[in-house]
Amino acid sequence: MINSHKRAVTLVAAALTLTVCLMGIFAEGNIAEASHKVDRHFVDSLDGTGYYVDVNTINVQENMVTVDVYMVKALYNTMYCYGTVFNLPAQSYQYTYTKIYQYETKKLTSYSEVPSMAYGYTNVAAGNNMIMAEVLRFCYEWSQGHQDSSNNTDVGEYLD
Repeated sequence: MINSHKRAVTLVAAALTLTVCLMGIFAEGNIAEASHKVDRHFVDSLDGTGYYVDVNTINVQENMVTVDVYMVKALYNTMYCYGTVFNLPAQSYQYTYTKIYQYETKKLTSYSEVPSMAYGYTNVAAGNNMIMAEVLRFCYEWSQGHQDSSNNTDVGEYLD
């Protein structure tokens, strides 16, 4: 009788160990899926806002360029990520989604898939448009192999 109880305890312990291990594997998988690696490179700054490009997201096509653009407002401890699409024939760009992070902790605080209106990037009189023209230039240079790693920041950073 004692041997059967020992066997039952051993089986239960083994089952619990397996369950804990599987929970750990699935939890790690969820963390990897929930966060993503970014490689932000500095492009320019304007009025206390730094503009960065995640070079892992640059996609240059014939009529469009897509990229994640990060705007860091350190004074407000906030970082914005905009999924950006440049429409080359129309000389415009549009944000397709927005993620807002607490800059210090890199924790996602807000997410929206509401697209913005389209903005022209050739009107350099408007400051943000001038920066976005620089972002587009940076994307072209990066995609053509003119990669400058001296301006990268937070390489390998994981964001929610």
